[in-house]
Amino acid sequence: MKKVKPVDAKFCRFLKAKNPFGMLEGGSNDWYVLEDANTIYWCVKSLGAGGPDNGPIDPKLCVSGRKCYRDRD
Repeated sequence: MKKVKPVDAKFCRFLKAKNPFGMLEGGSNDWYVLEDANTIYWCVKSLGAGGPDNGPIDPKLCVSGRKCYRDRD
């Protein structure tokens, strides 16, 4: 099995993810992202695969500078 590393970037608090092999969000711990086509991302604000700004959802895209971004702190 491929070793999984925490995501370095700070991403939006509304970003959520799930993989059929388990949760990728570690609660108060770092997020771990599998480079896997089975991972599903969604936005809690828009309740879909597109953000409130109609942009795609992804940990690499849901970062500071995006209009709908909100810090996790």
